[in-house]
Amino acid sequence: MRFRDDTRGVTVQVGAVLLFATIIIALAVYQATVVPAQNADVEYKHSQQVQDDLVQLRNSVLGTASAGDARPVSVTLGTTYPSRVFSINPPSPAGRLATETYADGTIRVSNVAATNAETRDYLNGTWTATTKYISYTPGYNEFQTAPTTRYTATLLADYYADEGSSVLQTDQVLVRGDTITLVSVAGSLDTAQAGAVAVSPAAVSAPHKRVQVDPKDAAQPVTVSVPTTVSAATLQSQTGLGGRDGVSVVDAGPNRVNITLETGGPYTLQTARVGVGETPPSPGPRYLTLVGNDSDQVTVAARDAFNNPVAGASVVSRSERVTKAVQTTGEDGRATFALRDDGRPVTGGGERVSFELVNASGTTAERFVNVTVDRETIVSGDGGGDLVRVGGSTVFDMNDDGVTGGFNFTVRNEFSDAVTITDVSVLPEDGSIDLLSDGVGSEGRRASELYVEAEDGNQTFVDVQTQTRGEQYAYLGPRGMTLSTERSREEQGREEEGFGLGSVPLTTAVGGSVDVSPGEEATVEIGEFYQSNRSVVDITDEDVRVLVSYRRGSTSGSREFAVTGGYKPSGENFPEVTITDISRRGPGTTVEYTANANGDGDLSTVTVTTESILGTTNSETVSVSGETDTGTVRIFGLRPLVITVTVTDTDGNTAQDVYPR
Repeated sequence: MRFRDDTRGVTVQVGAVLLFATIIIALAVYQATVVPAQNADVEYKHSQQVQDDLVQLRNSVLGTASAGDARPVSVTLGTTYPSRVFSINPPSPAGRLATETYADGTIRVSNVAATNAETRDYLNGTWTATTKYISYTPGYNEFQTAPTTRYTATLLADYYADEGSSVLQTDQVLVRGDTITLVSVAGSLDTAQAGAVAVSPAAVSAPHKRVQVDPKDAAQPVTVSVPTTVSAATLQSQTGLGGRDGVSVVDAGPNRVNITLETGGPYTLQTARVGVGETPPSPGPRYLTLVGNDSDQVTVAARDAFNNPVAGASVVSRSERVTKAVQTTGEDGRATFALRDDGRPVTGGGERVSFELVNASGTTAERFVNVTVDRETIVSGDGGGDLVRVGGSTVFDMNDDGVTGGFNFTVRNEFSDAVTITDVSVLPEDGSIDLLSDGVGSEGRRASELYVEAEDGNQTFVDVQTQTRGEQYAYLGPRGMTLSTERSREEQGREEEGFGLGSVPLTTAVGGSVDVSPGEEATVEIGEFYQSNRSVVDITDEDVRVLVSYRRGSTSGSREFAVTGGYKPSGENFPEVTITDISRRGPGTTVEYTANANGDGDLSTVTVTTESILGTTNSETVSVSGETDTGTVRIFGLRPLVITVTVTDTDGNTAQDVYPR
């Protein structure tokens, strides 16, 4: 037999070739179909993850505007594919996060006038600022229908270019109830990568200050106009603006909506500027406001266009009553001018002293503050004495509702003879704090709106009486309220079942005047403070002007103090709780917290409550013990818009932390 005629090896060779071809075809099919499908799944899961990151970025921007401190977040812009042995992945997809500009980036509120006189010099008609929006654009290889996600007009929205529509991921906070919140986004950010990037919003002008405003023209509505890539129809149907009486939302041109408020006011206007990326400098000073007018000094504050204090601003006065003509504002934006008695007669009980703000060009601005100085209250330098404030201020909870709505402070009589405290006038710096009520049926200390006690035990109170069923509230108003310790008087207010302000006459019950001997001290206690919606205000860190009037022999005088609600005294401390982390992976939300009893008793329970964009709520309560606790609570339901953690101690005192703050 000849070998060249032997064909037995052909079958093996052909089989090997066919097997190799089959493997190649299988790998090609795998590369062309399975790999893209698996990578598309990876990209889709990343899209869900980055949505959670962007919600936290949005909350961080609003939280920085509210609290004034930076709240850094991490955003995973892109993702990586799993390693493969016999196939090839495309380059890892990178996402782009950037600040973008509108054609018209003006945010505006029109037809408003501040109720505070000095603020009204600046805020009287229209308030404007400029803003940007934050955009995340994915660079996926397979998931081609992924949306572009944008933070715009206080909400987060997914934008689908093919359909020209948006789907909201969060609610808006532009208008909620009678509160208008306008947050300007500034700075420059443009980064693209496959990994995570840290974003730390900076408080350019924050936290936002609450300014009470009324419609300048009562016959016209207040209009809020904002740039946004979300249509008016979407805002109306997918946010809390929809269906509200007296509120309408309309498109006002490309990428702009107008929100019209015809509810009449008053409104609380909150404004702030937050920087993202390369942050611009803080805005300069725009106007002055009066903080305190004491017997021998006047304190004014320089504020910027967002109503926040400005440090390093120059304030000048040309009055001969002022000992130093030019002062520079401190970290709190305040400048204090000492006054002197120059021996000139003062007609009409006082004279006007002006303080003007120096602008960037070195000339005085048009906006200024006038105060009236009574000659009898100016310290002459002859050692005649004064009524002075000593120590700090403490806050307290009068009606055991868990909110420290009242404060006290101490004054000392440094005159050579006794003084009689006759009146105490109250005016919060925040115009939205306009009601005063004790919420207690009895009278006296921690039971009356005003309580004064001298060092020798001599005491008095002023109480707003309840004439009908339900609680009644004294109306502070834009000029404040005077509570007299010597005579009954009618004050305007509002009862719990009533409507509007100024409709119910209230009678003050008088406990009698208080005499303070030379060198002795007296404690002045005021509480509790409320807003017009009858919600109690935590007066901690709030500025309140208090004018204490007194009689000394045949003469009368007054002393104005700028009081800031301070610490809670030992034995009256409430627990504290802080949300430390939020994870929205999977079907539920995991909330991490730390809580402590703050040196007063032990902890009892921690409750986590979530509110979704649809308004539905879910709640979970866990039992805790000891003076401190760190833990997690997992709660199920729709994606939460607001998360509230409430801690309760064994005495029944409570505290809360809310995200976003």
